[in-house]
Amino acid sequence: MAPSPKAAGTSRHKAKLSTPPAGEVPQRKSGANRPGSDVVVRRGIVAGIVVAALLLVALVGYLVLSYTPAFTIAKVETTATKHISRASIAKLAKVPKGSTLLNLDEDKVTRNLKKNPWVGSVTYERKYPDTVRIVVTERKVSALVVMSAGDVVWYLGEGNVWIEPASIKVGESDSIDDLALAAAQKAGVMLITDVPASITPVAGSAVNSEVLDGVASYREQFGEKISSQIVSFSAGSVDSIGCTLKSGVQVSLGSPTSISSKEAVLAQILEKYKGKLTYVNVRVPTRPAYRLVDSDDVEQGSGVTAKDAAQDKSASGDGGSGTSASGQDGTQGGA
Repeated sequence: MAPSPKAAGTSRHKAKLSTPPAGEVPQRKSGANRPGSDVVVRRGIVAGIVVAALLLVALVGYLVLSYTPAFTIAKVETTATKHISRASIAKLAKVPKGSTLLNLDEDKVTRNLKKNPWVGSVTYERKYPDTVRIVVTERKVSALVVMSAGDVVWYLGEGNVWIEPASIKVGESDSIDDLALAAAQKAGVMLITDVPASITPVAGSAVNSEVLDGVASYREQFGEKISSQIVSFSAGSVDSIGCTLKSGVQVSLGSPTSISSKEAVLAQILEKYKGKLTYVNVRVPTRPAYRLVDSDDVEQGSGVTAKDAAQDKSASGDGGSGTSASGQDGTQGGA
């Protein structure tokens, strides 16, 4: 009898299971091939579409509300400042008729308001459903400037912008410089005098003057130690800029160059001869000059401007010593 064929699966040669080499970690299937990974991806796509749709609906709703009378501005509230009344702010703002709380053109209203040079910045507060509150912050005054023609004093604002003439009444026996100094000190601002006749301020316009720019350079670059002592600047010309300190000491500064060196030399002289100075010249910081009182009974001077110091021949810029009948002069080289 012929031998019967062997049943399937009864082969003597059994398949061997493949095993990774010793120490090798079996690799998992990638996430893309894991069960359920497709579901996660689909859910993320759906969520993104839903969010985008909601944002689109919100945007369309906002645009629709912006041009419907739902939030039309019916009332404009204002608060008066020191120099601008509530009525003036409301009138100057010119909020366009039909504007809503959602589509109010703030930039346009701000431009309208800034036609008044006292306006520094503007903020808006919305009170639903129909009220907008306009809050104006005034431009800060940086200095009072005494004009050379007539008894006229102008407010100079931050950013070197002319604001308007100051109201200072001058009597027959009054000095405009003295009155302006008192007004400046009361307001806590700087006084600038002796400006050239060519300077003609226009309210709301920026300063266009080399000498006033020079004064601004000194004010910006001087440190607190010196700047806190200055009460006024004399600005006859760029080369003759000077200042007067609280102590009455007059200082000839000259053109706005080597400011840090001039400041250092001035501070050194003020410290060394404290209470004995009437005048200091630091136009050339390497060759400064100074004038001392000649008696312990004589106090430091008290002036409003540094005009005399700036025009004094001893302040010619070469650092040479001047002459004075009531004081002694000195030079300090190699500062």
